[in-house]
Order: sequence, then structure tokens, then C-alpha cells
Amino acid sequence: MYDDVRLSLPDTLDREVIFRRLEKVLDPELDESILKLGFVKSIEAESDHLTIELHLPTYWCAPNFSYMMAEDTRRELLTVSGIHDVTVRLKDHFAAETIEAGVNTNKSFSQAFPDEASEDLYQLSDLFLRKGYIRRQERLLQNLKNAGLSFEEIAARRMGDLYFEDESYRIRRNDGRICDVGEAEVARQYFQRRAEMDLDCSPTAPLIIDLRGREVTAEQLEKYLIRARTVRVALQANGSFCAAVLAARKGKN
Repeated sequence: MYDDVRLSLPDTLDREVIFRRLEKVLDPELDESILKLGFVKSIEAESDHLTIELHLPTYWCAPNFSYMMAEDTRRELLTVSGIHDVTVRLKDHFAAETIEAGVNTNKSFSQAFPDEASEDLYQLSDLFLRKGYIRRQERLLQNLKNAGLSFEEIAARRMGDLYFEDESYRIRRNDGRICDVGEAEVARQYFQRRAEMDLDCSPTAPLIIDLRGREVTAEQLEKYLIRARTVRVALQANGSFCAAVLAARKGKN
């Protein structure tokens, strides 16, 4: 897995642990792991000092997005046992020097880019967390529809009605039957983002709630799903574009 990442690690560091940490680092706009997207070019370690090189899709990738990914990468890798320092490098990026200097010395985005930081990075991150929530929820909703549940059944479901079984998930229907729905990762990602946003995750909470934590009724669900699908398609299209651009960049190197 991730064989295209160039690795040079001592036996004392577990590559799988490092990969698991990097899987948690997301492109904020695409809501996908930078590892899955192919943004990680190399990982090298000397003693307890790790150096990671990221290769983003374009030379002009926005500084704020790039900073968020670099900052999150360093933060996650510093949690790995045996690593005490992390240096993040950006390959072929117009603001690489400024981003690297800021991230690797624990500066905030506004400190690194005092003339460009017109927007709080945490507010921007929250915006993309919300978009990602809708994307993940749409995938869950589509799974439920494909499994044969009506909007009435979906609206009546509670968090405790959903069960995980190995790599799939199941749900209890109105008549008490348990039916297969889809891949467990779809539901896990939805639950994870829901918890990250401090939305109610208790067993009795409605399975489908909006960004404010309000229950979505059966009458609202059809239009809600259409709007959610629009968000998901836009993010998916952006992801496909970024993948194509990155592949083209790599092909030239």
C-alpha cells in the first residue's frame, strides 16, 4: 500500500503507524487523505528526526490550503512514538520557502503570511469540515436508499439502529429486520466527522441531522439529499481534477 511513497526509515519506526497518522491529514477542500490523493512524495528519518516531502497538484496551490496540510502533517507525525522532530518540505510550490519556515517553527498562518492572512485559518478549516460532513452524509444516505429504505424509514432511524459487522454495516428497519447497507468505512467516516463537529452521537440521536444538529424530517429528506449530492459531486470533481493535474506534474519530473 502506498508503494509510490519513497521511504527511508530505520527499523525502530513503524511505517504502518506513520501511514495511519498521514491518513488523518486531509486536503481541506477535497475531504480526502493527502496519502490517498498521492500528495506524499517521500518520508525519511535520521535518528528521531523525520523529514517528509509533499508534492501538491499545482505550483500555485493556495497558500492557506497548503499551510493547513503542512501544519496538520507535522502535528500528526509528532505524535508517532520515537519521533521528536518533523520537517515538512513542499516540492515545486511558489510559497514553499515561507510555508516551510512557518510550519517548521510552529508559526501560525497569520504570522507566516502577515500581509495575506485576511481570513482566520480555523474558520476556513471549519467551513471545509462542514462541507466534508455533508459529503460523508450524502454517501450514507445514498447507501440507505440503495438498500431499499424509504425516506420515512431513514428519517425514523436512530444512531443505535446502525451496526458494524466486519467491513460492512447494517441497519434495523421499521419492521425489526436487519439489512445490509454498505461498506463500514462509509458509516465510520460519517460518525467520525459528526463527533469532530460535536454533534449528538448518542444511540438515541436521529441518524440524519443537519449542520445545526436538527433532525431532518421525511418530508425534507428528498430536497436535502439533492443539495447534499451537489456538494459531493463538486468535491468529487475537484478531487478528480487534482489527481489528473498531479499525475501530469509527476509525469514531467
